[in-house]
Amino acid sequence: MKLLKTILTLLIFVTCTSFGQIVDNTYSLTAEFGAGYSRYFTTMDYNDLNKNGFSGTVRVMWNPEHLLSVGIETGYQYLYSINISNYDTEFGTTEFSASMYTVPIFLMFSMKITPNLRFNAGTGMYLLFNSGNMFDDKLESNQISIGGHFGVSYLYPINKKISVGGELLYSYFSKIQDQTVALQFVLTYDLINY
Repeated sequence: MKLLKTILTLLIFVTCTSFGQIVDNTYSLTAEFGAGYSRYFTTMDYNDLNKNGFSGTVRVMWNPEHLLSVGIETGYQYLYSINISNYDTEFGTTEFSASMYTVPIFLMFSMKITPNLRFNAGTGMYLLFNSGNMFDDKLESNQISIGGHFGVSYLYPINKKISVGGELLYSYFSKIQDQTVALQFVLTYDLINY
């Protein structure tokens, strides 16, 4: 009887372990590209201030088998521009123009809420680039600001490697204490699966 139990146990064990295992790629490295509209929110009070612009992001994300992914991001975000033809100063009247854009360098985190919906958050530094013109003299200055952004994105898979969707993104710049909201089209491409 004991021998029969041992044989049945071995038979069940061999039967359970002899089936082929399903190979699942649990790790991936993805490239994400985003482009869209950005709106700048500031305390500057000029009627001619253009607060609408372009927003673009490039991310490389490592996606392990867990819900949390990590990566790096850079991109471009147009903040504002202003053009005033008759600008009065203490030195006289002149034409005045100014604009600012930023390039983020961020450490990014992303968490899947559902297979298609995820939350994104990042922190790091913004490179702020200012340019202007007053009294026919060009003005340029660059600054570094600590900041961060977070957003929510929805991605729909087209095939095994490509997904498309959209992202709503909020950004904050500590140096100038302003913020932007961007709505972007997003394309992701799986570079490596392993």
